[in-house]
Amino acid sequence: MGKAEAGSTKWVANKMKSKGLQRLRWWCEICQKQCRDANGFKCHVQSESHVRQMQVVGEDPRKFINNFSNDFQRDFVSLLRTAHNEKWISSNKFYNEYIRDKEHVHMNATKWPSLTEFVKHLGREGIVHVKEDEKDGLMIAWRDTSIAAVQRKEEIAEQEAAEARSGAGEDKMLKRMAKRAAEEAEAKKAIEAKRAAAAAAAQPKQNPTPPAEGASPQEENKADVSPAEEVKKDGDEPPVAAAPVKLSFGLKAKAAPPNKAGLGQMKSQSIFKRKKDDTVEPKPVKKVKL
Repeated sequence: MGKAEAGSTKWVANKMKSKGLQRLRWWCEICQKQCRDANGFKCHVQSESHVRQMQVVGEDPRKFINNFSNDFQRDFVSLLRTAHNEKWISSNKFYNEYIRDKEHVHMNATKWPSLTEFVKHLGREGIVHVKEDEKDGLMIAWRDTSIAAVQRKEEIAEQEAAEARSGAGEDKMLKRMAKRAAEEAEAKKAIEAKRAAAAAAAQPKQNPTPPAEGASPQEENKADVSPAEEVKKDGDEPPVAAAPVKLSFGLKAKAAPPNKAGLGQMKSQSIFKRKKDDTVEPKPVKKVKL
C-alpha cells in the first residue's frame, strides 16, 4: 500500500495522529520517520527504502554518527544561548525544552550514550559552565567566549583589583579630608572675627554729658527736657471735644396734613358713627293709617 497523497483525507488523518512527540524507540533517524506503534516500526525496518539507507550508512557509520553529533551539539548550544544566555538552568529541564521541536536531532543517533555524558563533554570543551546541585542535579550555563565579552570581563577584573588596592588608603584619604575641612572652618571664623572688630571700631562713640554738681533732681529733669517740648507744654490747651457728625443718605418722610390720617394711623371714628350734619334736613315721617 503506497503513501497517502499530500492534502488527501488520509494524509490529514496521519498528520493529526502523529501530532506531538511520540515514542523515541519508534523513531528512525536515518529515514527521519516516526512510527506510532511497534508493529509500524517493524514494518518500516523491513521496508526496501530503510534497507537501502542502512546499506549506505554501513559503508561509513562514523561519518554519519559524527554528523548527527555535531548537529545535535550545535542546536543544543544555540538554543541555550538564545533562551537563557549566561543564566544557570538544570540540564534535564533544558533538554525537555530542546525536544519540544518535533524535528530535532535525537540523542540515540549521536555518540553520547546519555545526557550526563553530553553535559560533561560540553564542560570539558569549555563551551558551557557546569556545576552540580543537590536539588536539581547538573546545572549548566552558556559561556560567552567572544572577544568583546572577554575584554569586558578583563575590565571588570581590573576595576575590582583597583578598588581592592585603594581600600587600604581609603582611611588616610578620609582623615586628610577631615583635617582640611577643620582648617577651612578655623580660617572662616578668624575672618569673621576681624570683620566684627573693624565694624565696631568704625562706629562713633557717644558719651552723654554728666549733670552739674549740686543741682536738684527737678533741675536735672528740666535739663533733660528739650526746649521744643517746653514750648509745646506752655502753648497747649485742653482739647475741645468735637460734636459727632451725622450723615443720612435716605429721603425724609413728608409730614401728613392735620386733617388726614397719616400712614399707619387708624381713623378716630368709623364712618357709620359720625354725627349727622346739622344742615341736612330730616326726612318726613310717613303716617300709617290704621
